[in-house]
Amino acid sequence: MKFARTALELAIGTLAIAAAATAQPVVGQTASALIFPLFDSTPNHGTIITVTNSNTSRISCRNGFRSGDVALLYTYFGFDTTRGFCREFNLEETLTPGDTLTVFADQHNPEMEVGWLWVEARDPESFDPITYNWLVGSAIIVDTGTDFLFAYKPYAFRSHVGDTESDSCDHVSTDVNGNGRADFDGVEYDFWPSRIILDEFFQEGGTNPQFENQLALASCDINFAHRTSVSALLFNNRETRFSRSFDFECFFRAPLHDISGIVRNLGGDPNELVAGNGRPIQQGWLDLVASDAILGVFFQRIVGTGFAAGTQLDFDGQFGGPGDSREPCSLPH
Repeated sequence: MKFARTALELAIGTLAIAAAATAQPVVGQTASALIFPLFDSTPNHGTIITVTNSNTSRISCRNGFRSGDVALLYTYFGFDTTRGFCREFNLEETLTPGDTLTVFADQHNPEMEVGWLWVEARDPESFDPITYNWLVGSAIIVDTGTDFLFAYKPYAFRSHVGDTESDSCDHVSTDVNGNGRADFDGVEYDFWPSRIILDEFFQEGGTNPQFENQLALASCDINFAHRTSVSALLFNNRETRFSRSFDFECFFRAPLHDISGIVRNLGGDPNELVAGNGRPIQQGWLDLVASDAILGVFFQRIVGTGFAAGTQLDFDGQFGGPGDSREPCSLPH
């Protein structure tokens, strides 16, 4: 029995070394877990969440399911503004082979909150978390009904446990160490990034055009007794660097000027980007490193116009990976 356990530990260790080299989330790939850093179900806002099962296999299994059937666990972490922490709301769904499910977050989760969401593949019979790298998805943030503001892709986390591309009926549990948690350790799931990057934002304020923006961050640490500390570096287009720090509990959403007033007066090159009316438009970028693993979405618009755009943030590194002394992200199943 001792030998069997040692062999399992060695196998897990070997798999961890092999997977860790490239185990990062990739936006737009198929995966076993999808994380949406922002849903907004507050009054006059909404979010359309889509999850699609790209596995079309209809091989019959002995338990009455098909190999392309999958259950999903939706876990909403809604930020309670009155109490200052996130509340968890769970919902189960099932997708048949080639199926897709689109929901309004405020109907799916009736708490009327704002926060972040993750969706995990589960065995349709046992409801155990499984390696099922077939899920893709998208989110559309809407204002007052179905007036589209912007769309973004979730961060896709593949599992590296078992045969990730198998059409077999025998699903493999992702909970390798049996701790009842989803470990984003490069084996059970890809690491969260160690650093996230906003490649461009326009200087806030001004007239003709007047820009507004908003940053949303999701923290892997959902413990209401602990806050996530963030170090922010802001750069203008002359490579001038400004540093700020802030902290938040589980979920953060605010305009960039709440982080630093520099975004209203970047002091960069006025001739780099000039609007058609001759007005210079300043721009910069943002680099974020935190005490806990974070993901993010950014939104900006021109006041008084139909222009609105948003995207998930870029990223680098592996939080808790090789060379990073911090503990990898871990979420309860």
